[in-house]
Amino acid sequence: MKLPTVNMGLPRPLQIEETPVTAPFWQGLQDGEFLLSTCHECGRSSFPPKAICPSCHHQDFHWAPSSGRGVIYSLTRIQNSPPIYGLLTPTTLAIIDLEDSIRLLCRVLPGPKPAEVGSPCQLVITKHPDGWYFGTRLL
Repeated sequence: MKLPTVNMGLPRPLQIEETPVTAPFWQGLQDGEFLLSTCHECGRSSFPPKAICPSCHHQDFHWAPSSGRGVIYSLTRIQNSPPIYGLLTPTTLAIIDLEDSIRLLCRVLPGPKPAEVGSPCQLVITKHPDGWYFGTRLL
């Protein structure tokens, strides 16, 4: 499923180290998909991408696209941050429970409604001058 893309105009919030294990994930973002590493042995999906299944410890996995839909499990508002993140604060960070049984932390992009625990949300791909990342916005 192709996810919406938002042009950010600012550098990515974190420095990215692409490895042979994570390269397909970053390519997926560029192609409009949020990919989850899924174990061939037990079928469990995981995030962030790993070389070994956290459930059964097998090393054979494939990439499956996430629907990107979820619900906010928890959130916090950050008012101040180190200078490297100065342009990105204040910001809201949320733990999202995806429909794919994955829990992840991401930035909530500004929108017309305030983020609240239990709010439905959708992952979005964020395009930055230095590459791709992801965030979420409320539905």
